[in-house]
Amino acid sequence: MAIEAIYDDNFLCSLNIDGEIFESEDSQSVTVPIPVLLKQQINDLPEGILIELCDLIAEDVVMCHNLPMTISLTSCNKVKVSFDERELLKYWDAPLELKLWMETKRDVIVERNKNLNDVVLEGYNDGGADISLTYSCEIEANTFDDLIQAIDQITAEIDGATDIALGSPFEKIENCKKESDFTVKILLPLFRNLGFSNVKYNHGNKEYGKDITFARRSEFDEYEYYGVQVKYGDISGGANGEINGLINQTIDAFKMPFYDVYSRRKVRISKMVIAISGKFTQNAIEKVVDGITEFPLKNNIIFIDGEKIRTLLDRYRRAI
Repeated sequence: MAIEAIYDDNFLCSLNIDGEIFESEDSQSVTVPIPVLLKQQINDLPEGILIELCDLIAEDVVMCHNLPMTISLTSCNKVKVSFDERELLKYWDAPLELKLWMETKRDVIVERNKNLNDVVLEGYNDGGADISLTYSCEIEANTFDDLIQAIDQITAEIDGATDIALGSPFEKIENCKKESDFTVKILLPLFRNLGFSNVKYNHGNKEYGKDITFARRSEFDEYEYYGVQVKYGDISGGANGEINGLINQTIDAFKMPFYDVYSRRKVRISKMVIAISGKFTQNAIEKVVDGITEFPLKNNIIFIDGEKIRTLLDRYRRAI
C-alpha cells in the first residue's frame, strides 16, 4: 500500500494510490474519494500535496463527504485540514435565514478557538447572494480512518454548538438517530457551554464506562474530573441486564484511572454522569443507586434525562 506523486517538469500530474490513478487539474491538488484512502497510513501521504476529500467520483461528478475540505501532511502523523464552506442563498431552504446561521457558526468557531485552540477561522465573506466560511485545524492521526473520524467529530461538534446557540430546528434530541449522534451533536457542545474544560469523546474505545470525560477547576483551585456514560433511548428498571450493565460500568468508571491528554497524566473521576436521550422508567435510578454498595460512589452519581438536557440547552439559546 502506497501513495505516489507523479510529476512532469516539477508540476503535479497525478497520484497513484495502490495502482489507481487520480489526475490533478491544477498541478497543486488532487481529488480522491475517502474509501480509497482508508487503508493508507497518514505518513504515506507525500509532503506538500493537497488532497481534496470526497465520498465518490462518478462520471466526472464529485460527491462531497461533508463539506469541501483539503488535507495536507504538515509533519509526522500531523495533517492540516482546511474547510471551505460556501452556501448560495437561492439554494438555502433551511428554517433559519442563511446569514444568521453562518454568522453564528463563525462565532462558534472563534469561541471554540479561544477555549480549545484547535480550530482557526481563516475567513468569512458575505457576498449577499452567497456566504463563504473558511476554517482549518491540525489533527494528529496514524491512519486515514482515524483522521476521518476526527474530522467528522469536529464538524459535528461545530454544527451542534451552532444549533444550540440558535435554538434552531436543525438538530434536536429527537433528530438524533443513534448514540453517537446524540453524543457529538448534543452532549459535547452542551458540556462545553456549561463551562467544563478538557471535554473529550472516547469514540468507540470506552475508557472503562466513560464515553465522555471532562474537568472543572474547583473552588480549591484543583481540577476535578467527570465521566459520562451515554445511552440512547429510555432506561427501564425492569431490564435487569441493562441495569446491571450500568452498575458495572459505573463502578469501573470510578475505579479505573484514565489518561488525560491535556494534563498528560493518569487521573480518576470524582463524579459520574449517566446521560440518556429518553427517560428513566420503572425506578431505574433507584435500582442503579441500590446496586452500588459504596456510599462515596453512590453519592457522586448524576442522572440526566432528555427532559433535563432540553432544559439545560435552553440556557444557551441565542435570541433570534
